[in-house]
Amino acid sequence: MSFDAELALERVLSEGDEWQSWRALRLTGEAPGAPPVPAHQDQEGAFTGPSGRTSPGATGAGLCHLAVLGLGGSAPAVVAADWLEGARTPAKAWLDAPDDMPGGRDTGGRATQGGSRVWATAAACSGLLAVGRDPGGRAFDLLRGEADVQGRFTGGAYPTFAAAAAFWLAEGARTEMAEWALRWAREVDGEEAGWGPSERSAALIFWAAARLPSEHPSVEIFLDDLLAGGAQLCSDSPGGPCDLELSLRALELLAYFDE
Repeated sequence: MSFDAELALERVLSEGDEWQSWRALRLTGEAPGAPPVPAHQDQEGAFTGPSGRTSPGATGAGLCHLAVLGLGGSAPAVVAADWLEGARTPAKAWLDAPDDMPGGRDTGGRATQGGSRVWATAAACSGLLAVGRDPGGRAFDLLRGEADVQGRFTGGAYPTFAAAAAFWLAEGARTEMAEWALRWAREVDGEEAGWGPSERSAALIFWAAARLPSEHPSVEIFLDDLLAGGAQLCSDSPGGPCDLELSLRALELLAYFDE
């Protein structure tokens, strides 16, 4: 099965919620007006994580998505960044509960407090930097101690995807911390690791927000794997499943990296 972009856009326009429909209309070239409040963002600006609680990691990821959409200066982005700045721990980092780390597992098969802390801090740093805010140097000092010799950060896939973007934004293109993390990501056997469209699109949103070029090898590999389709994306298989959000993100990423 391969991703069917035309079918995906049709399905989102006819079946999507308000936030999805607004984004899909923009992809058609229309100007749908001011953006609605994104799904999973509360009145204070925070995004909710897998547990349904407000989550610094999810808020950082949400900010990166808004930046990729060109909405880094929008009202939803401003309140999300404000909330993140107020959610720092006394150590000047961020913290999520283990069940709010996407993917839900670390090396031992389950999420850990250490992994969720790295996820929250890396995602928050990426989101703030993507919209022009300063997350502070202390958070990066903490993150540096969480990378192994292969470039993998504590917590695995999602923390490493986010940390690569954070260091790319903080230290400049192709610096050591970012490139080691990006190399680890592209050298992992994604099929063996159980990575699918959720992991690929999440990584690409972080990297797009960090303004990685489309010709970067990690971007090329992840985008090709994402667009190869899978059981969750709208495909050319008649009657197949279609995850509207993942399919829409694939469309947005394709449009972004094709610019």
